[in-house]
Amino acid sequence: MRTGEPRADVLNSRQRVGALLIAAGMLLLAGFFVAHQATNTGFFTARFGAMEAILLYGPILLSIIDFVVQAVTGRRNPARPFEVASGLLLGLAALWFLIVFPFDFSHLADALPEGVRFLLAWVTDDIGKIPLVIQLFAGPINAFQAIRAYRAGLG
Repeated sequence: MRTGEPRADVLNSRQRVGALLIAAGMLLLAGFFVAHQATNTGFFTARFGAMEAILLYGPILLSIIDFVVQAVTGRRNPARPFEVASGLLLGLAALWFLIVFPFDFSHLADALPEGVRFLLAWVTDDIGKIPLVIQLFAGPINAFQAIRAYRAGLG
């Protein structure tokens, strides 16, 4: 890096606010799943146990920590270990969920207010598997890239 070049590791104020917004979005996602569990909508099948809960909520929690650390420190590198862990756990979770498939996507919209259920009511089990297949590859790829960036001290 040349003198005077901005460091890729350093976040500007917009990026820091963006990191907080992403963390808030992840909290909403976690809340959506918690609502399904609390109201027993049927989205989680009998195959959804403690292991599946850890694999579902673990990557979400780690990504929230990742983005909060970025926002608070104003740097990406201190958050990299959380990014790596969430990426690896996300890939593992996706593989496990594709094998066990503890979901019934016909109930995905049931945790939403009646007037907006149409937004997710069209999602079938087959469509619900698409993000899992993407996460199966994207999580480990992201983790590998985060390791490389962490070792290089870059953002």
